[in-house]
Amino acid sequence: MNLLDTLPDFERDMEGALLQIGRGDIVDQLREASIERWEYDDFAATASLFVTPGEAALAPRPGARAETVSIYDELGVILETDERGRVTLIEVSGGRDLVARLEAARGQ
Repeated sequence: MNLLDTLPDFERDMEGALLQIGRGDIVDQLREASIERWEYDDFAATASLFVTPGEAALAPRPGARAETVSIYDELGVILETDERGRVTLIEVSGGRDLVARLEAARGQ
């Protein structure tokens, strides 16, 4: 399930916020990312989207490392990358609506 095709407005919102903080490398990955699975934590009111980045992430960028990239103030989103700088997890505060949209898309 492609992130851009399934949640285009959410992906574009993340693009804008990431570009503002100079993280075009992550934007390129999100355009091609596939959503592998998702979870919703009622207690934390947080959706977790586990993703596989697209071809843009095959070659690690110089100095890549595992990190947490926050666009929380802008969108309530935190992204996790692996040791090669590839996005693996998107956490969304209050993301119940995203989970509902993913469930609907899976049912089609």
